[in-house]
Amino acid sequence: MSINPFRRQKTAGIIQYSCGILFMLFTFCYLYFLQGDLLAEAQFVYSHGVTTYNLFVGALIITAFLQILQRVVHLLTNLPSRWYAFSYLPSMLGLTLLTDIDRSTLLHFTFGAWTWILPLVLILFVIAVLLIRHFDSYFPSESTDLKSQAYPNFIILFALMLIAGAIPHNPDVFHYELKTERLILEHDYEAASHVGERSLRSTPRLTQLRMYALSQQGLLAENLFDYPQYYGSKGLLDIAEHQPYYRITTQDICAHLGARCGTSVTSTQRYLRLMLADSLCNVHTIDYYLCSLLLDKHMDEFLQQFPYYYQLGAARNGDNLPRAYREALLLLSQPQAALHGVALINGDTLAVFTDNDFIAQFRDYNEYKSEFADPTERINKTHREFGHTYWWYHDFSHLAQGELKQP
Repeated sequence: MSINPFRRQKTAGIIQYSCGILFMLFTFCYLYFLQGDLLAEAQFVYSHGVTTYNLFVGALIITAFLQILQRVVHLLTNLPSRWYAFSYLPSMLGLTLLTDIDRSTLLHFTFGAWTWILPLVLILFVIAVLLIRHFDSYFPSESTDLKSQAYPNFIILFALMLIAGAIPHNPDVFHYELKTERLILEHDYEAASHVGERSLRSTPRLTQLRMYALSQQGLLAENLFDYPQYYGSKGLLDIAEHQPYYRITTQDICAHLGARCGTSVTSTQRYLRLMLADSLCNVHTIDYYLCSLLLDKHMDEFLQQFPYYYQLGAARNGDNLPRAYREALLLLSQPQAALHGVALINGDTLAVFTDNDFIAQFRDYNEYKSEFADPTERINKTHREFGHTYWWYHDFSHLAQGELKQP
């Protein structure tokens, strides 16, 4: 029985269009949602900041180019319909090469192992195409059934998608850094402060960006311990850090605090103290300074400096203080007074708290941490309940292990 040429052509057309739609959807979503920030960073670095990358336009252009590349490859190879999806291999290879970028690649442009992997895969692809065409000429497919033709193509295409998505191996925190940086550049500080907020992993760079985003919203001291703090005051600002691929630099953060840092200043604490002694300082500088003291657990200096910047008046009502300061004052208070909401330190009442929920939480913390005899159990279980408080940070952060410690 002869095969209907029209039906064969129709089946081949459906396979081509369906594979094309799947490939373009995958490529666009992969570039726009997962790898867009990485490509934006790469373009910034390699163009030395001259050009910028638009996530939507970039994903659209790259997707179109890779689809055109596939069409050219198909015309050159003329693969039979049941092997049509195999012509997407060079496009998938290009997509993988384009997105396989890490910190080392950004600092020192190199193709790495791709210098031999790329030509090897292309050679193997050419050999495979020749073998497919050779054996297909001896054993041509007599079927024009759509299912029997489509399933092999979809399996090949999905396998290529899995490989393309699995090869780039950057950790989540690196993507968090890049996304947070982009959102800050777009002045969406609230969204920037929520990137990766449920993860216990962090980096000094990610922590600095988060704190900068909080400071832009006036929430640094309020939400300071909503995030893992593994790096002390360097998680706020590290004057000595300079990387060429940062779109938001240490100097940008310093400008937010009042003035850029001179080359002679190499210590973050020195920079903050110089700023506080200068008329250029602002409320953000004050919070950076006080929060840096809390993070480094310099409690004597915190108690000495705090009254200069936050004067509560005769009533000593501390309910309106940012949360980190309220928690620090209550923690440093005389224990019995603290349980009643009074920050009594060295015989002086620095603040009085009337928020019953806040006082009850402090009581619960003290009771809860005394329930566990095993140190590891105490650290981890108190972290689950009170890990977002300065109380836990002050008492246990230096003892934490595993995910609760610096990654």
